[in-house]
Amino acid sequence: MSPLRPSYRSITPAVVRAITLQHLTAAAAWTPTRAVSVDQLLRFLLLAAAQASSLFDIVRRLFPFTHHAAYRVAHANCASTGGVADTLNRVLHGVVRLSRIDRRRAWVVAIDTHLVPYYGRRTKSVVGGLRKAGTKYFHGYATATLVAKGWRYTLAIEPYTPTDRPHDLVRRLLDRIAGFGLKIQGVTADSAFESGDTLLLLQERRLAYAIPLRRKGNTANARNRLFDGPTNRVHTTSWKTDVGRRPVSTAVYVWRRRGRNRAVMVMAFAGWATATARKPVNRDAGRKACAVYRSRFGIETSYRQKNQARAFTTSRSAAYRLLLEGLAHLIRQVWVLLTEQLAAADRSKWVAELPLATLIDWLDTALREGLDETREIPLPQTR
Repeated sequence: MSPLRPSYRSITPAVVRAITLQHLTAAAAWTPTRAVSVDQLLRFLLLAAAQASSLFDIVRRLFPFTHHAAYRVAHANCASTGGVADTLNRVLHGVVRLSRIDRRRAWVVAIDTHLVPYYGRRTKSVVGGLRKAGTKYFHGYATATLVAKGWRYTLAIEPYTPTDRPHDLVRRLLDRIAGFGLKIQGVTADSAFESGDTLLLLQERRLAYAIPLRRKGNTANARNRLFDGPTNRVHTTSWKTDVGRRPVSTAVYVWRRRGRNRAVMVMAFAGWATATARKPVNRDAGRKACAVYRSRFGIETSYRQKNQARAFTTSRSAAYRLLLEGLAHLIRQVWVLLTEQLAAADRSKWVAELPLATLIDWLDTALREGLDETREIPLPQTR
């Protein structure tokens, strides 16, 4: 990847703030109110993210208006989940700097899901899952991340609800990326996207893929027999989708993990190696698919990094929660951009020169410039 030449000669807190606000401002026509300007709106949203705090806490300490005024302007700019998703995807794409050569290149993207714990009254946007962090209810988000050596740019983000099926999420994410003019060569995804409809979608779009399969039930069926058969083999397996009963056929590679966990793994794949009439898909193609899948690791790390800059809220609004989630991805995206530019100049400096925690602290410092923090906490009056 060849980043465009930056217009600044050094990285400072002011540069971090300018880049972040520039992309946020350019992505949407933010609506102010009589009490709160657009600059104040974006500043208290980013400050809540940088301090991993709530809107109430930030506004109470740093701004001259009430938190009720802040809530009104924030939610006025979150009229719909779709509108917020459009804005966030424009913001995330705007941060990614690609040269003309890069834009002609076909990329591999990793699609994954992330659940944010939810403790309030259930709404239509809340999804269920295994108990984690004291709850089994979550707001769910799917992301598509660029898989390239040294970079983990988030290319697209989509919220999902209990009614969204895996292939619906994949289609929306791929359409987002294609809408920005980026070419995709292949997709890796976790086992949550193993459905036949997802594989059919990727086959229809002629994309390479690598997706692990799971056992299906406890009965003896074609899927489960793959786990009980010989390993280090390539097979072709077929089944029908649950809805519509459409036939699905894909190559799979079966292998056994090394180390203590000797579990048998099955990877559905296509497109990672050339196959001809004389040289059909073989074990080398399966190993290549596994290697591509392993290259996606680090996505969980990016989620943990993103959580360092995610504001807290008790709001039931799915659109507002999506905005806070997207702002966390934006701050991490700016960090990826700046560390990429450091690496281009001197590979030895890269992350060690600018840790994410340092960038978040710099952003917080720059955003608080010109704001008078209230340093008084009133005590209850006793008679």
